[in-house]
Amino acid sequence: MRVFATLSQLLLAGLALSQSTSSSSCSLQSSDDQVIDYGYSLSFFLDRFYSSVPVNQTFLNDALNSSTGAYLSNFQGLQRQNRLGVRAVQQLGARASGFSAHNCSFTYPTASDGEAFIRNALELESTVAGAYIALAGYTQSPEASFLWARLAAEHTAHAYYIASHQQSVLFPTNSSSLVPAFSPGYVLSNATGHGHLGRYFQGCVTAPPVPCGETLFIGGLTATLGANVSASAAASSSASLSASATPSPSWAKRAF
Repeated sequence: MRVFATLSQLLLAGLALSQSTSSSSCSLQSSDDQVIDYGYSLSFFLDRFYSSVPVNQTFLNDALNSSTGAYLSNFQGLQRQNRLGVRAVQQLGARASGFSAHNCSFTYPTASDGEAFIRNALELESTVAGAYIALAGYTQSPEASFLWARLAAEHTAHAYYIASHQQSVLFPTNSSSLVPAFSPGYVLSNATGHGHLGRYFQGCVTAPPVPCGETLFIGGLTATLGANVSASAAASSSASLSASATPSPSWAKRAF
């Protein structure tokens, strides 16, 4: 009987160790600190963008479809949602070991009137949505990937709302790609065009480490892990998507 008791204790101890190891591998790791920092910068950038202009009825009056789009109420709501996004990343960061929110001195695209502001908002919202889609592939923690997926959905919804009052066709019949996703290296590039924010981040934000020690190559439908390459080569997977595919929705290719 003593032998069976000993075996039972060993089995229970092994099960507890297995559960502890499994739980530890799914919790936030030190490598997530840079991922969270990058994710925080995306939300904080958009929050500051909406605060950089007077979002009031006078400013929005001359924008296309301002009355039918109920721009004043909705853009004030978008401001609120962006602040909630910042708060969500801060709460995630509070559970990480070394996350420290830093306030960058961002610059923003200029907007002389409400119409230009709406176009800029569409560009930035869709870019940040694509950045969060890709960011979900840079962590093994369910807590982090859940938030990045949620924020990707949030900002995609924002972009679709704006686009629905700016364009007649949102889903082209010749589309060969799902909603675009942009790797950190691509987003932080100083290039112009859709998906790039580096020129506004002023070198204040760094890309998180590659997932699992390998490069995440982003395609039109899926992403695959491959041999580790330079940041510029990794970013080119996002660039090739824009160059070779007609993304859905149609606003994905719009530039300033």
